[in-house]
Amino acid sequence: MSTYHKGFLVLSWILAGILLWGCSSQKNNLKSLEQGIEEVLSQAGPSVVSISVKNQELSLEKVGSGVIIDDQHVLTIENLLQNADEITIKLQNGEEITDSNIFISGCDFETNLSLLHVEGKTLKSSKMAKEIKNGCLGIVLGNTEYSRGLQVNLGTIGISWIGGVDGYDDNLLVLTSTHNALYPGTPVFNCNAELIGLVEGKIEGEEQVVLLVPATTISEVSQILKRDGEIKRGWVGIISNRICKKERVVISDVIEGSPAHRAGLQKGDVVIACDGKEVYNGIELKKTISKFQKGILINLKIQRDGKELIKKLTIDWAQNLPRKRRCPNRSI
Repeated sequence: MSTYHKGFLVLSWILAGILLWGCSSQKNNLKSLEQGIEEVLSQAGPSVVSISVKNQELSLEKVGSGVIIDDQHVLTIENLLQNADEITIKLQNGEEITDSNIFISGCDFETNLSLLHVEGKTLKSSKMAKEIKNGCLGIVLGNTEYSRGLQVNLGTIGISWIGGVDGYDDNLLVLTSTHNALYPGTPVFNCNAELIGLVEGKIEGEEQVVLLVPATTISEVSQILKRDGEIKRGWVGIISNRICKKERVVISDVIEGSPAHRAGLQKGDVVIACDGKEVYNGIELKKTISKFQKGILINLKIQRDGKELIKKLTIDWAQNLPRKRRCPNRSI
């Protein structure tokens, strides 16, 4: 056998070995992925619930999902529970919890979250993700109309620019997935079986893009709802038409009788800082003020006719908000 043929034979053996190793490695990777999904399903699956809502007078019937966040509370999307007269929760073991054992602990329209209290049961809760990385794997666990047990779907997670105007409303997550039949409130988990977010809705015209309320919002809002039953937001009565632009907050109007009006703020004033912290747009100012409690005295540094002034305002509760989520044009 010539040296050439010997070399060719050796090279063939090497390539064949690499190919066989690659196939084996790919098979092992797929097996590892399958085992990982099974583990997430085993750990997080029992915390996923199906929620049905009825209103006999309106002939209304809706189906959604939710997630157990502690041994007595289920969290879901707020608009699922609108006009609800009767609520039924179904656990993954097939057990149904009827309306007489379910109480709405609190709803928050701004972040679109509602908390249900379940009496007489000890529920298995999920873990909450403390960090969400852009591009991480999202494991969707939910029920569909045709499923017996949980349906599993995979997608990738991205961080959007949507939301974030309210102080408690972190930017929504985007789940890119091939699954089209996701109920509102369907939970999405990471590879550690930790809750990443809840399905809120879809973007019109984007069939494979789903919006999620993130775990950061869920964690903070659920704690307040458990404690207080509602979230009250600080307010001073400033209107700025430039709330979303990255420039100083120019006051376009002041609501009569509001804390800002009583403090002498005027149309055309430019807000430079709030309680010693500089602000560059209305979103920053709105987030800061919304988290202050009623009665707190704050200092606003403003610019008027080229001069800087300090105005003292006493925080009040926001009232009569327009019925539109994440609206940037509300008063601050």
